Amino acid sequence: MSLASGDKENGKVQFSFPASWKDNALMQVQFAMFRSRHLDTEDYDAKMKFWKDLIAEYLKFSGRPIFSLRDLQLQFMRGDQLPACLDTVISEMQQRKQIRSRSEFEHDPADSWGGWLVNSLVKRPLSWSWSKIKHSVVAEDLEASSLVEWIHLDVLNNTCELITEKVLRENSGKLLHFDAFKSLCKSQEVRIYSDKDLCVCLLTLNVRQIVGLEFQIEKGLRQIHLVKIPKKQGDDLNISQEDHAVHNLQNTQAQLLKQLEDLEEEIKLNDDKARQYLKENKRQMAKTYLRKRHLLEKNHERRSIALHNIESLLSSVDEAQNSGVVLDAYKIGSNTLKKVLSDSGLKYDNVDEVLADVRDTLDQHREVQDVMSNSVVEDVSQEEDQLEKELRELCGESSPAVFSPLIKNNEKAEVVITDEEMIAMLQALEVEDGTVSQSSTRTVKAVQGL
Repeated sequence: MSLASGDKENGKVQFSFPASWKDNALMQVQFAMFRSRHLDTEDYDAKMKFWKDLIAEYLKFSGRPIFSLRDLQLQFMRGDQLPACLDTVISEMQQRKQIRSRSEFEHDPADSWGGWLVNSLVKRPLSWSWSKIKHSVVAEDLEASSLVEWIHLDVLNNTCELITEKVLRENSGKLLHFDAFKSLCKSQEVRIYSDKDLCVCLLTLNVRQIVGLEFQIEKGLRQIHLVKIPKKQGDDLNISQEDHAVHNLQNTQAQLLKQLEDLEEEIKLNDDKARQYLKENKRQMAKTYLRKRHLLEKNHERRSIALHNIESLLSSVDEAQNSGVVLDAYKIGSNTLKKVLSDSGLKYDNVDEVLADVRDTLDQHREVQDVMSNSVVEDVSQEEDQLEKELRELCGESSPAVFSPLIKNNEKAEVVITDEEMIAMLQALEVEDGTVSQSSTRTVKAVQGL
């Protein structure tokens, strides 16, 4: 029975059909078989597009990359009317390489369409040729063809992207059982229609080197048993013995946690019953439940110790893995530094020689600067003497005072003054009245008489 637009079943949102689905006249045309395309190309293409888009939307909505003709007929049934044109639509989608048969895909999911064609024509020519001959000579079994399962490639890619974004990124570094992975998809609201749809998605992710898979034979069928989600891109996807050991520890941890929760519930239940019998004054019955509670508490304690030991082991394993990563980083860094030093020629002997050359060069530079500085000072001294001499000649001075322009350390400058210059300087001094003593006047006169 098909689902009408906007219907809900058991509180779950169902697929909504387009508005034209309620137009009976239009749907009569859409449900009818295809007429030859050359009669009306535009109507043929429009009808083909309608069914292709509707099929893709329904499969994406339901998380169902695997489908068959019968599935689509039952899903798109209106009342008691089945669409009679879907076989043509499926044939067109196969020619356009939009779908692949499930058997071919699961045999070699990594194969491209070109490789798949070569594989079909070369590797399996007998079975393929026999199938084509049988269908061309014998009337085709319509019932069998309606049950052939196909994989819609766009829907498959869309579902794989949802699993990668919502499940894998949040659970990196984990090894999960198939049922646990399915529960994760459900908890993250990634809609998967059935186990076979999830299996084909996991096969695709495994081919793309996104997850690792381990298979086991159950009831004669090869089934996915474990799913390995790597911590980061490029990690080894093969499931090793160490992965199995950690997985077993994690399973045991989960089981112990569940057992502890159950024991705590039982302890609480026995306490309640003991209190109830005590209120009814049935002390022996109350003691019985108290003894049972004591046994449960001892069992709870033993399981708590076991859980602590397992958690310690898991913590040690994780720490060892992290230490291994750090050690690998040290090795890579050391090798890189050695290569850089070797390529650049940075060695102790070379560096010591270069530094010695630098020191010698700096010493030579300082010596040159000292020599140049001394020569400049001497030249400046001679130039100053020449200029002073010319100035005295211009002023007509016969015996000038000699000043040393350069004062050497620990030496005083000597000034030579004649007697006439001294007398002139003394006469030029101004003295306040009444302040010159007789002895001073006599000294000046004596000097003048000389």
